Amino acid sequence: MLDNNNTIEKYTILASQQKKISVTIVIPALNEEGNLEKLLLYIKEVFQNLGSTLPVLIVNDGSTDNSPEILNRLTQQYNFLKVIHHSQKRGVTEVWKTALVHVKTDWILWGQADLESDPRTDIPLLLEACKPGVDAVAGWRQKRGDGKIIASMIANSACRLLFGLKIHDMNWIKLVRHDLLSTLPIEKITHRYLLAVLASQGHNVTEVATPWHPRHSGKSKFGKRRLLSSAIDFVKLWWWLQTEKRKIYKRNMQQVNLQTLT
Repeated sequence: MLDNNNTIEKYTILASQQKKISVTIVIPALNEEGNLEKLLLYIKEVFQNLGSTLPVLIVNDGSTDNSPEILNRLTQQYNFLKVIHHSQKRGVTEVWKTALVHVKTDWILWGQADLESDPRTDIPLLLEACKPGVDAVAGWRQKRGDGKIIASMIANSACRLLFGLKIHDMNWIKLVRHDLLSTLPIEKITHRYLLAVLASQGHNVTEVATPWHPRHSGKSKFGKRRLLSSAIDFVKLWWWLQTEKRKIYKRNMQQVNLQTLT
């Protein structure tokens, strides 16, 4: 329920803004059977407050619990929901690649199925922060209590130092221009560093504070091995960026030489 005139006015503005940009909500899901029904109820509540709906794509990344059956049933209940099933676990980067193939809107809003992000607060916050001239908006987890704060701080600080990233939380919920992502080699830079790459290319990446909540049900899919894989991905990213810079330099020099000859 909407409580007061200020809330009504806020959602009216958001609904008007949403009509100007087309957005698809994309959510990866791996063994999230205890969260899916509540997740969709929360998203439905957001749409009721907005006065309009957005397409929602949930990518089931090879779940081995009852998630596939629950998702198939939910597609019958919510006409805004589309589900794509991976036959086996392929990882978050592959989920992004699947989403980029199937999403047709101008923007992608990347969410979470574990309800550490509450759609009722976070979807409106991301939409409201999407001002003219902004290319991506990141959610910045507040009062985070998942035990991964130090590792996250190190990764984000390194990207701010090396790639010009100006936000605090690059690997969380986000709202990003679809066309910018379509030009990136996702498999090389991986999902973790999408916003860092966009920042290094001069795109305007901003952030908005979003509340963090404990996982509603199930277990986290990320353990200590994630630290090693993140470090390896960081090295791959750095090497890819250096290679791209060399390619740009080489093309510029060729153009200079051609102009000199003519």
